[in-house]
Amino acid sequence: MAKKMFIRALFGALLFLSSEAFALTAQGGTDKVSASLYTNYETIAAGKDIEVLVRLDMFNGWHTYWINPGDAGLETQIKWRLPEGFEETSVEYSVPQKFLFEEMVQYGLGDVAYLKTKVITPKTKKNALQKFSATISWLACKDVCVPESVRLDFALPSSSEAKIAPDWAQESAMAQKVFPLKPQWHALYEVKGDKLLLNIDAQEFDFSDKVTQILFIPHQRDKISNVEEQKIGFDGIGKLSAEILLEDNEIDALSGVLLLIGENNSRAFELKFSKGQNLEIYDQINYDEFGLLMIMLMAFAGGLILNLMPCIFPILTIKVIALAQGSYNRYKARIESLLYFFGVVFSFFLIASILIWLRSKGEQIGWGFQLQSPIFVGIMIVIFSIIFLMLLDIVNLKNPFANKVGRISFKRQKINAFMTGFFAVLIASPCTGPFMGIAIGYTLSKPIYVYYPVFLALSVGYALPFVLAGLFPKFIHKFLPKPGKWMDILKKIFSIPVLLTVVWLFWVLFNQVNDRKGLQPSNILWQKYDAAKVEQLVEGGEKVFVDFTAKWCITCLANEKIALQSEEFEALVKKHRIQTFKADWTSKSADIALALASYGRNSIPLYVYYKDRNSEPVILPQLLTPQILKNYIK
Repeated sequence: MAKKMFIRALFGALLFLSSEAFALTAQGGTDKVSASLYTNYETIAAGKDIEVLVRLDMFNGWHTYWINPGDAGLETQIKWRLPEGFEETSVEYSVPQKFLFEEMVQYGLGDVAYLKTKVITPKTKKNALQKFSATISWLACKDVCVPESVRLDFALPSSSEAKIAPDWAQESAMAQKVFPLKPQWHALYEVKGDKLLLNIDAQEFDFSDKVTQILFIPHQRDKISNVEEQKIGFDGIGKLSAEILLEDNEIDALSGVLLLIGENNSRAFELKFSKGQNLEIYDQINYDEFGLLMIMLMAFAGGLILNLMPCIFPILTIKVIALAQGSYNRYKARIESLLYFFGVVFSFFLIASILIWLRSKGEQIGWGFQLQSPIFVGIMIVIFSIIFLMLLDIVNLKNPFANKVGRISFKRQKINAFMTGFFAVLIASPCTGPFMGIAIGYTLSKPIYVYYPVFLALSVGYALPFVLAGLFPKFIHKFLPKPGKWMDILKKIFSIPVLLTVVWLFWVLFNQVNDRKGLQPSNILWQKYDAAKVEQLVEGGEKVFVDFTAKWCITCLANEKIALQSEEFEALVKKHRIQTFKADWTSKSADIALALASYGRNSIPLYVYYKDRNSEPVILPQLLTPQILKNYIK
């Protein structure tokens, strides 16, 4: 490790001292936090200011601190060493997160965050290579806090004109999503005893629309009580009030960030307040209805609907055959249905635990991540190929493990029931339906005590139809004819979707191994997703439609066939001059995962429509028809 660090430092020093080589980006850090520096120009021209972004990546649950660290901590800082004549501006911070540690509130930067500053260049031309140095220092905290710092050196040559750095557009577009907006809202504050009163006139902005929590975080530290609940009121037509308990009522100036945490995404607004008098207090917003219980109900409904998704059809057919061939013994049917239920719950919890562990390691992943692995896809091909051959009675495999377990009162069909539930979830996980995407997107950003109850609700909803069929087998048998040749014919018919699943998995594996991310043939000009280009087009007033998809997501493919490749959608794109982008997540992509997270999601399909630069992006339903597209675009 020491040797690697020495080589890295030596390489950095040689690069810094070289008069020929120069760096547009610089990187450094530790196993807790890493820092990457980006500049907007790769050459310097007189009077062209240099914009600088510092990206902080936090690993394994570590976080750093915002400009106001809350009850404890030190703000993250940048100290510059600049060439003569250059000056830096104050640092801007991306949106903070709220952390709780031993009854203390901390405002920090987690996962991926940015610091933004500007270096003012002299108006007179400089001829030599200009060398810069930025020392970024932070306090990395999790169970303990560790002070760390890194010095990033880079050099830029002088030129007659400033040349844009190649990495700047994409990185700045990603950063722009996590910086607070700066609206021209009329904002007032008043100190009344031990309370801070706020009034914000947002000009008909709806503060109650899909909002689960509102929080004001001042730039000034040690002014408010961070642990006390903030009472947020709304008049219904764009005016917000807040009552916040103070720790220090000596406030000469006030500014800060207003966080709106919502179902699909979170929004942040940076505001400067003026002093006011006799401020109004509006009725408190009731957003408790969007709490854990509501999210669990949404997850339960999503699990139920998941049974109807096209990617579940092969599992449905296998289970229908099992019910038709099953014993009429009520006791056995109920035991097998419960084992199926436990198989579903175990599989959901296993995937959820792996997700938590990978995200704690800093991985940018989402729901259905396992089908991004060619190895996992290969295993699923083998499993479904065997199922296909068994349905055709070409092979008849006996489970030796089930035979051994049978000695302690279990029978093979009981193990098969458990494994049917287990594998049903594996093949279903790349699909998300109505309610499910919102529930998972909300949950994956929450602590584990919220995480597992939601996944339990999801698994109960998904398993419930089969469990009910097992608990009440006589009701099912009323609709099935007596066993006979029809069952062999039905098995062969049901083998067709299983074969199609195998073909689909081979297609997914082929695209992953060959890394082919080409766009599907279409009369619509689908462009490869580029966050910077999307941002640029929206700012330019263009309408933009983004399709987040993958070749392993059958729901996505069904939507493409039914809606996105329809003549109606093609006509809408042409009529409204919509720029269309396809974000292909067939193989792992941290950029797409980060883009999904910016919309409050980590699963696909996701469809986002920008109708103009003054409106927030519209998130469409996860099941599309031409009429749904028409309604949203019109």
